[in-house]
Amino acid sequence: MKPTPSFGSVKKVATSIKLAYGFGDIGSNIFIISSGFFLLFFLTNVVGVNPALAGVALLFPKLWDVVSDPIMGAISDRTVSRWGRRRPYLLFGALPFGLSFFAMFLAPGFESESARALQVALLFALACTAFTVVNVPYSSMVAEMSDDYNERMSITSFRMIGSSIGVLLAGGMAMPLVEMGGGGADGFRFMGIVFGAAIALITLVCFLGTGRARTLPAAGQMPPAGEQLRIALKNRPFLLLASSYMLQSAGMGVLMAGLIYYIKHVMMLPESAMGVVFPILFGTAIVFIPIWVKVGKKLGKIRAYRTGLAIIIILLVSTFFTRSEQLILFYVQVFLLGIGFSSFQLFPFSMLPDTIEYDEMRSGLRREGIFSGVWASGQKMAYSVGPGIMGFALALSGFDASGPQGPGVETGIRVAFCLLPAAALLLSYIPFARYDLTEERFEEIKRTIASGSAH
Repeated sequence: MKPTPSFGSVKKVATSIKLAYGFGDIGSNIFIISSGFFLLFFLTNVVGVNPALAGVALLFPKLWDVVSDPIMGAISDRTVSRWGRRRPYLLFGALPFGLSFFAMFLAPGFESESARALQVALLFALACTAFTVVNVPYSSMVAEMSDDYNERMSITSFRMIGSSIGVLLAGGMAMPLVEMGGGGADGFRFMGIVFGAAIALITLVCFLGTGRARTLPAAGQMPPAGEQLRIALKNRPFLLLASSYMLQSAGMGVLMAGLIYYIKHVMMLPESAMGVVFPILFGTAIVFIPIWVKVGKKLGKIRAYRTGLAIIIILLVSTFFTRSEQLILFYVQVFLLGIGFSSFQLFPFSMLPDTIEYDEMRSGLRREGIFSGVWASGQKMAYSVGPGIMGFALALSGFDASGPQGPGVETGIRVAFCLLPAAALLLSYIPFARYDLTEERFEEIKRTIASGSAH
């Protein structure tokens, strides 16, 4: 099917296209959550790697993304195909994405602890590369589908509902699948097979369902990687939004890596309790995404997002004081945290496409891929800090995967899981306070572009 012609303004996008596009993020978030929440646990508790070494092993594959993501974005900007600029990578990247996810959870058989850590790190790097090939072009599609400020928020809401479903599936089903597969290395291999197949299938469905989405013509000669970064840094709204989101993602990375430890060693619940916590947390996030869309239209994206961040910070600080016997209180806190987390999923990704018009006004070029690539590399770099911080926090507190935990372990987990993410979110207010790309300013930018007086 040929792409829809790229001429003219598109305000409304068909619901079927939004559904198919949102469906694609289910697979991406199965990968993100499975690696973010369970790969550190897999290394420490199944593969038998020291927490500090495990944290370092998971950091370096993510640093590769800092290079690969902007490159992939520029490649997709220049791509010419019968399926448009972005969708070919969903088609041809689906199978490698699913297979590399499966390989990531193959337990090494080496005697050396360092060799075991290295194998997982290399396979994780391979999976991250496959994820980049699919996800960076996928993320660039929103800015092409519509140039309307609020319609982009609507498209993003479908994506974030899909994202929450993916998170819910990965978080709620990962450990039950591990147990179904026999636990330990066999269980994680079984989980890898099931989720890997799901990732490949979901990506293909997204490709097929977005065939009628608007696309834009391929860009001409793109600048080298260093120039791409300079382009991004000259875009003030993008720079402020991205730096704020990186701080938030760093905090969320610690939270993701630490949740299973908080549940097991602070709340004294079995690992299978993740199957209860995740439906509460991300089921709430799914329900509240449409509500946040309405709040965003009423208050504006900026004010609505600041409110959501405040909810997350308050709830994280409150969980620092929750005792293991206060189980009902803990579940209430998880529910309220889901409300705030829903805003974290929606607003940054609906604001990112708006910054691309600012670049077009200055340069006269459409470079969605570059900005999506730089954004993704920053996001992944920030998330990659989480397992490292959590690993070192566990090591410093005296964590021992093979025996009973000392008194310092609970305190270390509380500080790392609750207070560090809250502090990162507080710091993110500093750059975000200067972000001023409101709907009114966005419409002015569009009028400037349309009048031909840009750049």
